[in-house]
Amino acid sequence: MTAAQHPTPHGATQTPGATQEQRLYAACPENGARLLEFHPSLGSASNAINQMPPGVYEGLRTFERSKYFGLRTHLDRLKISVDGFKKPLDYDEDALVAALHAAALDATAAFDSEARVRVDVCAGPATTLGSDSNILLALTPFRGLPEAITRDGAYLQTACGLARPFPGVKTSDFIPLREAWITAHGDPDAYEYLMVTAEGALLEGTQSNVCYVKDGAVYAAPSGILPGVTQRTVLALARENGIEVREEFVHFKDLESFDESFMTTSVRSVVPISRIDQIRFAVPGPVTARLGALYDAFSAQDAVVAAENRSAKY
Repeated sequence: MTAAQHPTPHGATQTPGATQEQRLYAACPENGARLLEFHPSLGSASNAINQMPPGVYEGLRTFERSKYFGLRTHLDRLKISVDGFKKPLDYDEDALVAALHAAALDATAAFDSEARVRVDVCAGPATTLGSDSNILLALTPFRGLPEAITRDGAYLQTACGLARPFPGVKTSDFIPLREAWITAHGDPDAYEYLMVTAEGALLEGTQSNVCYVKDGAVYAAPSGILPGVTQRTVLALARENGIEVREEFVHFKDLESFDESFMTTSVRSVVPISRIDQIRFAVPGPVTARLGALYDAFSAQDAVVAAENRSAKY
């Protein structure tokens, strides 16, 4: 029996969470992942997870429909988040890995595309969704970056006053804070929102890390941010290929002196930035383009099925 064929919760009055754009799963010992239902008023599988007791989460994408890049590093970071969470969280990593594999196979077949994956370890079981597991996965289709972003770059708006409750821990209770800030202050044309300290030091995007390039060197914030899996890989590739990396803060007041900027995310890889607020950058910048090509080649080569995550470099 596949995940999609697993029985739905008894007596459910909700509409299926199985559509061509949204699929919600819980870890299941019988077959890895069980397809769940959620009420249409929630709008998305991720919003359904947001109704559960807050916990920690990771975001990934599939390669070749059933592989992941950087999964070992994501799992290690998840453990750090679990250890740093405000109250104890219990989960079975083997069950989580099995769920990632089963959900990827089922969802990418339904989407007929790669998938972006959010996996959560919640502070309690998803009983209202008909599961006793606290491991939930939301999958949606991933068909690459929009052509306009690849060609013209992304616009980022600075998000003054927005911060993670615990910068080094990826907690799901940050998500409603992010959404509330965007609703109140966000420019709808912005592709991402860049958090900044009261002193003007640039930190990270709400769903990304951000780097800056000046005179051929790459600058990245040294602390106060979530350590990004993709950023870690990109900076390692930069060093291996003779590109200088400087882990130091860039302040907004100095931003005009930089030549390029780019985002890194596990789903969207390396994304060129055309402007931050009203400050513009070259797109595509040569360093950004080179690092994007290096990362794309390496991530595709190093991607493995979930169960083989310990055999990959990252």
